[in-house]
Amino acid sequence: MGTLFWYLQRLSAVVILSFVLYVAISFFVKPYNISAAIWSSDIDDISFKIFSTLFLFSMFFHGIVGLKAVEDDYLSKRTIGFVSSTLSEFSLIFRIIFRVFVAMVVFVTTYVFVFNYLV
Repeated sequence: MGTLFWYLQRLSAVVILSFVLYVAISFFVKPYNISAAIWSSDIDDISFKIFSTLFLFSMFFHGIVGLKAVEDDYLSKRTIGFVSSTLSEFSLIFRIIFRVFVAMVVFVTTYVFVFNYLV
């Protein structure tokens, strides 16, 4: 399962990079400073909506997998044991605190996006 997540994270990085390049290139190529209607027509295009939705899902997945990797790499009993053997006994507590923190960030971010941008 770890290899699958590794490949999916690399795929999400490609999606994120391609979206950023698409927006940056279109910003420099199209004359957005002349009329806001050009920007509005680009945003209203169905391909842009699909691509931006795919970008948001990729960002979410990429972040969650990255934070899971940080937890696995740096909050294990062995890794914390390099710092202090006493602290290594609390590694499970550190992992739970980290997971709660990540869950809170995800819920707050979702709340802000849903209620400020979609409603």
